[in-house]
Amino acid sequence: MLTEPITRRGVIALGGIASLAAFLSGCSTAPAGSEGVTSGDGAQLVLWTWPEGFSAKVLESVAKAVPDVSLRQDVIGGDFKQKLTTTFHAGSGLPAITGVKGEDIAFFASQPDFFTDLNTLGADSRKGEFLDWKWAQATAADGRQLGIPIDIGPTALFYRFDVFEKLGLPHEPEALAAAIRTWDEYFNLGVEMVGKEAGTFLVRNLSTVFETAVKQTGKNFVDSSGKFIGAEEHIHSAWTTAVKAHTLGISAGTKSDSPDTQAAVAAGKLPADIGASWHLSDLKVDAPDTSGKWHVCAHPGDATNNGGSFLTIPKGTADAARAFEVIMHILNADNQIIEYEDKGNFPANSTAFTSEALHEPTEFLGGQVGAEVFAKAAETVRPLYEHKFNNTVSGPFSAELELVEASNKDPEQAWGDAVEQAKRLAEQNGLTL
Repeated sequence: MLTEPITRRGVIALGGIASLAAFLSGCSTAPAGSEGVTSGDGAQLVLWTWPEGFSAKVLESVAKAVPDVSLRQDVIGGDFKQKLTTTFHAGSGLPAITGVKGEDIAFFASQPDFFTDLNTLGADSRKGEFLDWKWAQATAADGRQLGIPIDIGPTALFYRFDVFEKLGLPHEPEALAAAIRTWDEYFNLGVEMVGKEAGTFLVRNLSTVFETAVKQTGKNFVDSSGKFIGAEEHIHSAWTTAVKAHTLGISAGTKSDSPDTQAAVAAGKLPADIGASWHLSDLKVDAPDTSGKWHVCAHPGDATNNGGSFLTIPKGTADAARAFEVIMHILNADNQIIEYEDKGNFPANSTAFTSEALHEPTEFLGGQVGAEVFAKAAETVRPLYEHKFNNTVSGPFSAELELVEASNKDPEQAWGDAVEQAKRLAEQNGLTL
């Protein structure tokens, strides 16, 4: 759930996009009908969400489960984090319940006084229903629980099996996964691919490789003590891995969400991409005519997590106990399955993993039961500490990798420049070096 374009890379998970039309219409800064969807006739609670929101079916179920509550979902367009932060500081106009995007939870966890500690409402007794590592992302340093997980974004490799088969490459999920357990094996496959069909790339851009490789180390750019560790070996190793794709000539160097990238995906020139479970919806938007030609399998190295958000209760909510009751109903296993079926958000409630809905074939994936791949990935994701300034200090690395690709900047010079810029940003934001 990013500050993203219409395809909403970062949140929408496996499954269909039946609600796409509603999603597209809700992306304006001030969506038509700001009252959103209202369910129930009791005392009104307001829920803030970003454009895709929760399905009508889930909202309607609240009226039956908590009959003395009328839940109104307000869709907030534009920069959700900025809107929420501004409203918190204003001290008025806050909803009873609000979503917090996955990439923003570290920022808000550093300001826990804005939120109700959900443990005081019984959250600690419900922890076992959710994946431990996802639950922990919304736990403040002092143990306060700020949010309940909405969804997760386990990663895998999406690939055009028809293109792989045509080029004589492994194309069945198990066979391909076995052939690319390491980055070197994956890159070797990319060299073979471009050798057989020029202009067909296994890597879209270096940043995708870099970001995945960083997460696979189990460490980020800032540690839990507030120290910048972006110049250390785990980051440099990920950098070296990414640059190797450029050196071998197997990276297309395209920017995500660009018309050129969408055209290349549709034409089969970018027949593979590492992404979270929600990336399937991006492919449906970018290349709808390729339905039935994709599969998913484990990507090189360990699975990581990309995305997945939370529901929280701002401090000062008049009836926090009732708001918590609503949250726990919305995010129970049955409703997370409904959200999976409606728009594909992959469940964070581990009880939902046993649902038959997660074992149904996916038409876009050629009839493969793709959810099984992501459920397995979710069980092996390594916990990753995310500091509120992690994204700030990591920015220069992605920017410098773009220069390596776009203008063939010397990788070692780019690395040095990235470290220098990141250290400056770290100091400016009070991090230690």
